[in-house]
Amino acid sequence: MNIAYILNATIPEGGATKSFLVMLKRLMQLGVSPLVVVPDREGIYQTLVDMGVPVLATTFRMNSWSHCDTLKDWLLFLPRMVAKIIANDRAAKILTRVFRERGIDIVHTNVGPVSVGFRAARRLGLPHVYHLREYGKKDFSIHYFPSEASFYRQLNAPHSYNICITNDIQLYHCQNDRPSSRVIYNGIHVAMDKMPAAAHVKDYFLFAGRIQPAKGVDTLLEAYARYCEQTVSTPNAQHPIPLRLAGGTTDSVYMKKLENFVKTHGLGQNVTFLGKRSDMDELMQHARSIVIPSPNEGFGRCMPEAMFQGCLAIGRNTAGIKEQFDNGLRVTGKEIGLRYETTEELASLLAEVSSRPADYYRPYTERAFNVVNQLYTQESNAQQVYTFYQEILKENK
Repeated sequence: MNIAYILNATIPEGGATKSFLVMLKRLMQLGVSPLVVVPDREGIYQTLVDMGVPVLATTFRMNSWSHCDTLKDWLLFLPRMVAKIIANDRAAKILTRVFRERGIDIVHTNVGPVSVGFRAARRLGLPHVYHLREYGKKDFSIHYFPSEASFYRQLNAPHSYNICITNDIQLYHCQNDRPSSRVIYNGIHVAMDKMPAAAHVKDYFLFAGRIQPAKGVDTLLEAYARYCEQTVSTPNAQHPIPLRLAGGTTDSVYMKKLENFVKTHGLGQNVTFLGKRSDMDELMQHARSIVIPSPNEGFGRCMPEAMFQGCLAIGRNTAGIKEQFDNGLRVTGKEIGLRYETTEELASLLAEVSSRPADYYRPYTERAFNVVNQLYTQESNAQQVYTFYQEILKENK
């Protein structure tokens, strides 16, 4: 089967990009012949070329209203929107021609807020799949263009299908009662016979992900500052366990805000921004725990990644993180990590974890590994997507 994939970005460390690459490699092994469409020749463009994947780079933009966070944004709002509309119209025409020439069977858009693939599929009478990896408005402040109603008309159109990465995202987008919608969890790791041997646990808490507001890094720092205050004020308490934040950023204003917080609260000796890292598995294996503070995480890929490495997870009890915790509770009958609701609760959990021996939470990490090894394997993800393609093609004969 010939499948065209539309990517919104080529940023290698993006969760949507990482999940797509894992899925693509497995689907190719199952017999899928892909064409990948990207908006530029940066990031994973060369990775795809090196994989032998046909890649088409053509300019297009997210199908959303431009953000207006600064005076410059307001001044450039109209020209940016005009440029976006022109670019997307041109891209849709190019894709229509290319898809016809290549005999594409299904068009699969890797995120929700990109419409050029849908538009090309409509013109050719092809089935289209939206891979809904985000809430949209409540996690990334995305406002669909020209309206939210227009996006949902696309989701509910004839020959329109979607894959949701959690039940909660499916429910949020009102797709839970539609037979053309599937919940398929991301593929994180190949299936493993056993959890990696317990590595030497070093004394640090870990954050892994892009440094941006949607990831809740500011609230993590607030909780960590309170934890440090509690530690200093408690007689005979150990020194605070350091916090390491691994991930890059494109938001210099937000990064400056975080750095100022660290400085004004005297956390410089305990908080380290590591930047982009290629040794994330090792960082997770050695961490006392990983912390996932995102207020509205679509799935929270870093959490099962850490669980595959035998790392204890502390996560905010919302959205995709909550669903993963709930899945663990359903499968094992016990918690597979530590949940929290408020900044104060997170500070208390940091203090609790730091006060206990490293092997105290071994039962949690073993249960967590068994759950992710059952629910979030690369093999399971690709097989479910492939089966969905088969059903779509059968329905559209």
